[in-house]
Amino acid sequence: MSKKYKKTNKKLCIIGGDTFNFELVINGENEYKFLESKPLINSQNKEFGTVEMKKGKIYICINLPKFVRNNNIKPFSISDINMLEIINRDIEQALRKALNGIIENSTDVLAATVKSLECNITQHVSPNSTCAQVLNLINRSFHEGTNKVYQGSSTDCKYHKKDESVIINRKNYYILKCYDKSLEQRTSGNKEIKDGLLRIEVIMQKRILKKLFSDKSTIRNILTEQGLIKIIDEYKRIFINEFVEDHIKPCLRDVTNIIFESLKKTGSPIETIALHKELIMDMELLRTALKKWYKSKDKADYSRHAIKRLEEHDFPKDVVKTIKIFKKSCD
Repeated sequence: MSKKYKKTNKKLCIIGGDTFNFELVINGENEYKFLESKPLINSQNKEFGTVEMKKGKIYICINLPKFVRNNNIKPFSISDINMLEIINRDIEQALRKALNGIIENSTDVLAATVKSLECNITQHVSPNSTCAQVLNLINRSFHEGTNKVYQGSSTDCKYHKKDESVIINRKNYYILKCYDKSLEQRTSGNKEIKDGLLRIEVIMQKRILKKLFSDKSTIRNILTEQGLIKIIDEYKRIFINEFVEDHIKPCLRDVTNIIFESLKKTGSPIETIALHKELIMDMELLRTALKKWYKSKDKADYSRHAIKRLEEHDFPKDVVKTIKIFKKSCD
């Protein structure tokens, strides 16, 4: 059942756009011309995207955060909408400059239509958890077999692998891309970035874009306050209904039940841990199962004491709390 979500609060919203890709079809004699990928520069002399032309189509890639910041750690959100008029003007001027001599001056470059766009929440995980632990939960929650998981060596042991990104594809609708933004930034040369910055991104594709914008899907239509709010509200819907309700919650419920049934069968937390250690993606799952187990035996709740004795196993903590923090950004 779909959950309701609140409409975007312009002052508090941290959800925002990142890279938007557009396409413009060129007919006539110019359709045979070719342009290699060329940077787009705005009026502040900042590079914000690229343009190229081949096989009668112009491909435009725009990174919105780079209009207002030096990097894309923070997405382009409602707090940045006062820049949209300038951005549209800069895009048009940059495209005309890059395409000078390639297309007719009368070509409406802002009539390019959207092919994909990225919307995300980027924030730190709970201090007691790590990006890798949260990504592990996300990967296990989506079990349809479409996941792509990229791993790297742990800092604790080179033979232990940790998840660095998880990519889930719902073909023609969206790609869910979750990754360690701190690691990405550090790899790109930003050595001062703090650990624990996680990005959960939805790359909206054909069918979602059709639903949102119908035949009004040009740069001019989308890069508006109304267009940005539509994108953010759709991100909220996907995050709450399809990410949390359809996948994360059922996974947590199923794992808790598996642990509970094992406790009933073995009568021993130690044996249950030995059997299902890999499934305990958060200490909270074990705590919940233990509470349920003690209650089923009509005994006093010793889960707190049991958890304290089991802390030596060093299970992940606050992974579920991190998901709740991200979800709160969509409320």
